[in-house]
Amino acid sequence: MPANLPPDYFEAERRYKQASTVAEKIAALEDLMATVPKHKGTDHLRADLRRRLSQLNKEALEQRKKKGGGRDSLYNIPREGAAQIALTGFANSGKSSIVANLTKATPVIADYPLSTVLPCPGMMPYEDIQIQLVDLPAIANETTDGWVSGIMRVADALLIVIDLTEDADIQMELILDQLGKWNIRLERPREGEYRALVKRAVVAANKKDQPGAVENLERLEAAYGGRCPVVALSCRKKDGLEDLKQELFKLAGVIRVYSKPPGKDPDLSRPYTVPVGSTVMDVAEKVHKDFVTKLKYARIWGSARFDGMRVERTHVLKDRDIIELSM
Repeated sequence: MPANLPPDYFEAERRYKQASTVAEKIAALEDLMATVPKHKGTDHLRADLRRRLSQLNKEALEQRKKKGGGRDSLYNIPREGAAQIALTGFANSGKSSIVANLTKATPVIADYPLSTVLPCPGMMPYEDIQIQLVDLPAIANETTDGWVSGIMRVADALLIVIDLTEDADIQMELILDQLGKWNIRLERPREGEYRALVKRAVVAANKKDQPGAVENLERLEAAYGGRCPVVALSCRKKDGLEDLKQELFKLAGVIRVYSKPPGKDPDLSRPYTVPVGSTVMDVAEKVHKDFVTKLKYARIWGSARFDGMRVERTHVLKDRDIIELSM
């Protein structure tokens, strides 16, 4: 059977041949693979491209080891932005596609399992802040369990990605079972599990545009919708991504507070991000250390009963409050 390759293939092939660095070759090869139609006539070609990509990923891994000084540096993802959210799910569920759509990161996106071999962080812009998403290898890959669970344990929250073309409720059950083996739970630990970490989570139910997705989504929501929010989306059609971003902001568990110097306009370009439930004093400590002992009073615009209302140090702030501190 002839391959019948489209014009985009030859353009991508040209970019691949002209690429000079490993990173450029990986990016070009990913584009090249995306142009190849799926039928028997392209089986050998797609297999060859997968082998090439696998080899390039190994080369990239070796380069990062030499540059970063060892294995540990590859799996140490410094927290950036307002919160760090780790993605988990089975192979080909769409984790990498979500990160690619919501951030400027370029994870490997492929139609074969275990294409993600290293953690891939990316910054998701949400209005005036950024939230860090970390793409991780598939949860069933035993060779990566140690460091994958380590990243999940230190992350602020989890994004569980479910493939709606498969048995969604069973996927969720298996993922929760594996998290439990790592002593990570989405609710208060049971008696005797005092070391278990409790994590907030959102479920991204991907491929909602595919046959059978509606029924799978209904079963998923019936079984687990009461434990964490479920957002149905289609990365392929870029549908539902904005809804997911809003849920991820809620998941981050932070509020934005803007500082206003006395007699001046507030700086609305750089909010302070603090955990939900934070007080005036919590923000004052971030603005300047002298406020810890010298704060006389604060005024609030936003959630207060009226603009400029004087409040106590223990006043609990809300998202988008403007605060004026006086010594």
